[in-house]
Amino acid sequence: MKKIVLSRKYRPKKISDVIGQDFAVKTIKNAFETEKLAHAFLLTGIRGVGKTTIARIIAMGLNCTAYGKPVSDPCNKCNNCKEIIEDRFDEVLELDAASHTSVDDIREIISYIKYRPSKGNYKVFIIDEVHMLSNSAFNALLKTIEEPPEYVKFIFCTTELNKIPVTILSRCQKFELNRVAKDKIILNLKNIIDIEDLKVSFDALSNIAKFSEGSIRDSITILEQAVIASESQEVNIEDIDKIIGYSGNKILLDIYSAIVKGDSKSAIEYLTNSYELGSTPEVIINELLHLTYILLRYQSTKVSNDIYNEYNKEQIDVIIEKTSVSLLNQFWQTLLKGREEMKIAPLDIEALEIVIIRLAYSSKLPTIEQLVYSINSKKDDDLNINVDNNDIGNDIKKILNIFPGSKLINK
Repeated sequence: MKKIVLSRKYRPKKISDVIGQDFAVKTIKNAFETEKLAHAFLLTGIRGVGKTTIARIIAMGLNCTAYGKPVSDPCNKCNNCKEIIEDRFDEVLELDAASHTSVDDIREIISYIKYRPSKGNYKVFIIDEVHMLSNSAFNALLKTIEEPPEYVKFIFCTTELNKIPVTILSRCQKFELNRVAKDKIILNLKNIIDIEDLKVSFDALSNIAKFSEGSIRDSITILEQAVIASESQEVNIEDIDKIIGYSGNKILLDIYSAIVKGDSKSAIEYLTNSYELGSTPEVIINELLHLTYILLRYQSTKVSNDIYNEYNKEQIDVIIEKTSVSLLNQFWQTLLKGREEMKIAPLDIEALEIVIIRLAYSSKLPTIEQLVYSINSKKDDDLNINVDNNDIGNDIKKILNIFPGSKLINK
């Protein structure tokens, strides 16, 4: 029997099986039931949330022969459904716009449209990564999308909605697909491991859901890779960390704790340890950004949400005590800038070390709030001598006094 990867094996084949896209599912169901289907659809969202899956389900629903009319939940058993599932139905054409960007490719589609379908009721054109089409290709599509034959449907899929011309957007029914919630991803993975008779710890599932970033496909891919790579009977959190190149939250918190203490030596040692355990610099800096976001949100709102579910309470409380909104905002900006620098540096781990050193150094500097407090609380008149005969004000002198050896430079 031919082996099928899990992400394809458990791909939804009915609109009601699509996970985490309630609005799109409800709207498409209503459109089928009321027979008010648009002639062109545009599905947008990050990778792996169901764009192409929904497009194929719509194509199957339009051509399913089991019910005598288009349906949102096709039978998956008739010849048309089977051929669409197996990618051999002639009248459902999938085009990858990343490799077919020219106007000639679009003209070929347009010339094919004039022939009526012979097997099903509709010819369906699914164009993936449609934002990759050239301007001339988009222009060639305009008239056809606006007034297609009644037996033709267009379904466009894209991860970059901002690159689609407004003239195309205005002719399509648009669905913005959301990132799938973590709990729904975990539930879906549980269903898969039950059917496949796999053993996976809940912590491992939780980590998969976290690092898949709302992508159903990514979550299933990580699960399958972990099952293959695991050396034990049960997939655990360590297996997942190895797959994604991450050494775990404990070392991450160790790095962050050293940073907020201004201990760059210890922070780099923890970073090196994490790197040697298999963590990638990209994952580490993204996790540092995520932790900074969690801390900044907490410091500004005092709402903990799931902070203690995600991180060790003892370690995170120490970090909270030593940080402020102002300091964390500096961290956020430094990390974002550092992530860009990592892309152009000869070695990304070296660039990340520099970022860690900057963060540790900046944590030892006074914040704006501390400077203002120091100025306001300094009531003595030490710096008021001859102020009237000087070019600088008293407050500026006090600021200079906080930083020994500082001076004004005239330009």
